Formats: sequence, C-alpha cells, structure tokens
Amino acid sequence: MTSEIVLKMCQEIEERSNRFEEQTKGSKDEYNLYREHIRYVYKYVLKLSEGKAVDREVLEISALLHDIAMTDMALDRSRHNEYGAGIAEQLLRENAYPEEKIQHVKKCILNHSSRRAEYRTTEEERILVDADGLSHFDAYKSLYSLAHIVMGLNDEESLEFIKDKLTRDYNELSDELRPLINDIYSSVMKAGTIGEIL
Repeated sequence: MTSEIVLKMCQEIEERSNRFEEQTKGSKDEYNLYREHIRYVYKYVLKLSEGKAVDREVLEISALLHDIAMTDMALDRSRHNEYGAGIAEQLLRENAYPEEKIQHVKKCILNHSSRRAEYRTTEEERILVDADGLSHFDAYKSLYSLAHIVMGLNDEESLEFIKDKLTRDYNELSDELRPLINDIYSSVMKAGTIGEIL
C-alpha cells in the first residue's frame, strides 16, 4: 500500500510538471516531466525493488523527486541533481518526514547523476539509477522532441542522438536488466530513419 507521504510527493511532482508544461506551451521547452519520464522511473523502481531489502518508501520518493528541479527554468539543468536534493529536503521537512530518511532521499537524488557514480553506496541509489536508465527506453520518443525541437537537430542527427543516448544507458545496465529492454533497444538500433521508430 502506498504511504501518505509518497502520495503527497506524487501529487507535488504532477502539479509542478503540469505547471511547467503550461508555462512552456508552444515553446521548444514544452514538456511534462511526470507524464514523459517520472512515471516510467517510478514503474521500474517498483519492479526492481521487489523482494529486495531496501527502504521502499525512500526509493519511491526518490524516484518521484529525482528530477524535480527540471520543472524550474530558473535553475541550471546541469546541476539539477544538486538543486533537486535541496527541493526534496524542503518538501519532506515541511511534511515532518524523519531526518534520517530525508538524508537518504537527498543522497539518492544527488547521486543519480552519472558524474557522481563513485559516491553511490546504497542499494536504493543503484536501483534509482537503473530505473532512470530503463525509463529512457519506454520514453525514447520524447528524446526525439529533445533532439529535434530543443536542440534543433535534423532528423538524421536526432536519430543518431537517440541511438547514442540509449547505447550509453544500455551499457550502464547490468546483464540481468538488459532483457527488460532488449526488444526496444534492438529495434531502435536497426532503424535507418527517424520515421521507423516514431
């Protein structure tokens, strides 16, 4: 059963995602973070944590909030993990969440960035990173929007961008996780045009 704090954080990220989408409507930045990314990460966190000795609530909250800073255009996106950890801390303190668990959530969010891989020490952090990587295979079509609309790449360059991104994610996954996305990965890698995968 989903806890009250997880439901509150889910509502928070949905509201922020909807606001961001509304604020960016019609622009190259238009995007709904929850619908196009977070819900997939959350799905994989649930799947990957089954039967494991982890703090599932910390993991669920971390999945919901790991990219929360991406809903604020004023923040530097390259440091979204740092800003996100601070935003999560504030939200959880406002909800009287236990301090030890707040610190665990912050660590998961901070270290989901590939630049901080060496700092990951908990199973929750590893599961979040795996779930984040797997999510890109469910939402690879939104990578086209990022490449084509936001980055201004043509269709050929966009296809190459998608292939490169998914290859990096695929290579970071353990052998046991690859079967979850082998079919999608294979079909994208075989595509000769962007139309074949959209």
